[in-house]
Amino acid sequence: MKKLQSILSTLGAIGIALNFTMVYGQGWGEVSAGSAWPEIQQGFNGVPQFPQPVMPVPQRQAIPAPPQYAVPFNPAPNYAADRSLDELAREIENLKSELAKKSDKPDPKKGFTAPKINGRVFMDSVNIIHQDDDGLAAIGQGKNLLGFREARLAATGTAYDFLDYKLELGFEGTAQANFKDVFLGINDVPVLGYIRIGNQYVENAGSEICNGTTNYTFMELPAPAGGQFTARRLGMTSRHLFARNRVRLFFGAFGAQDVSSTHISTADHQGIILNTRLTHALMFQKEGKCMFLYGGYYSYTEPQSVTVNNRPGGWNLGMPPLISYPSENGHKMGLETVYQNGPLCLQADVFVRYFSEVNPDEDAMMYGGFVMGRYLLTKGDYRKYSLENACWGSLVVNRPFLLFQRGASNFMQGPGTWEIAAYYGYLNAEDFKNAGGVYGSDHEIGAALNWYWNPQLKWALNYVHQMAEVTSGTHGYKPSMDIVAMSCRFHW
Repeated sequence: MKKLQSILSTLGAIGIALNFTMVYGQGWGEVSAGSAWPEIQQGFNGVPQFPQPVMPVPQRQAIPAPPQYAVPFNPAPNYAADRSLDELAREIENLKSELAKKSDKPDPKKGFTAPKINGRVFMDSVNIIHQDDDGLAAIGQGKNLLGFREARLAATGTAYDFLDYKLELGFEGTAQANFKDVFLGINDVPVLGYIRIGNQYVENAGSEICNGTTNYTFMELPAPAGGQFTARRLGMTSRHLFARNRVRLFFGAFGAQDVSSTHISTADHQGIILNTRLTHALMFQKEGKCMFLYGGYYSYTEPQSVTVNNRPGGWNLGMPPLISYPSENGHKMGLETVYQNGPLCLQADVFVRYFSEVNPDEDAMMYGGFVMGRYLLTKGDYRKYSLENACWGSLVVNRPFLLFQRGASNFMQGPGTWEIAAYYGYLNAEDFKNAGGVYGSDHEIGAALNWYWNPQLKWALNYVHQMAEVTSGTHGYKPSMDIVAMSCRFHW
């Protein structure tokens, strides 16, 4: 029996050894190089004991040597090929310059382009909500207004790449059409730059006043200083732009008579207006979204009548002027400044006017101005500014107000642009006391709430409070008045 157990133990040990050989390969062969099998030693209780297998140690592979790179051979430069390339480059530049010269020349085949039709309709309601007794005694009862502030049509276009034109007719106020902007513009005139001939604005005021009415912040210009400027006259102007269009110089020569309604003036002496205006945009970014501009203007007029109209808020309420005198000639000098940073805009305009030989040998002076601020309540909106014309442009409305129908339901979309604004205006004519007539001063404050559905449609609500001091002879008055006005204005 013991012999049988010994045989079975030996067979089991041989099986284990064969299994290790199959798993570890030739690992045992490294124990005894002279025999195919490892030496078996007698273990405890006669059980054979085999040595532990030894794992083979991997051989380290030799690192190959880095590749050898040959230095390329540089042939001698081909000066003939270089010269041919230079000549080809010069020929290309010459062709480019010739093409540019040809493109700069007007094309005589283009002629006049088809005119673009523009227009505007303003509907206003102006209501006096309070007028005190001094106002009734000094200037009489004011009248409310309801009607069309403006109804105009205009045609604009270009011709031959260097001409532009505009014909604008107004149908408000009189039974016949009035000439508004009626001019021909000519670009790139030697020395004179851009010139314009026709009925146009006399730029003897600042940016807000030199605007077209479509870009007014208030329904009318800030009074009373807004009334101390010359509107349109027939004449010729010259405009120059420097320093990347940030500096603008303007000259103008006009007849002193207004031909907007009469269309022609018949007089022995037509009079003359000479004026200039200089503006500098010290900072200007993204169409004027962030800008700071300042400037000045001067005008000379002969003859020059002296008129201080009693138009609170700029409206003609049927009241006589506060001051009215003839004068030999007049000078006007003023300064302007504009600051805009996104939705916030601040601007001011101050001036001095000097009149010679008033009633009949006295000289007199008046001065005044206004400050105005506005703020856009809707995010991202701002008003553009035109450096070429030195005045405000259209409003940027990012989310226009829309009304639309879908199925049986009506919907509204977008807030449009909401704007709040305020101004203070002042005019001092105390110096006319020496002229032996009416003299005094005028203060006004105004507030506005504007809602722009889009850049072409505006709803306006204005409030104006007037505080004047007028002396006529030995009587002194302090008239005051409160006005609320509303307007719907659209243009295309």
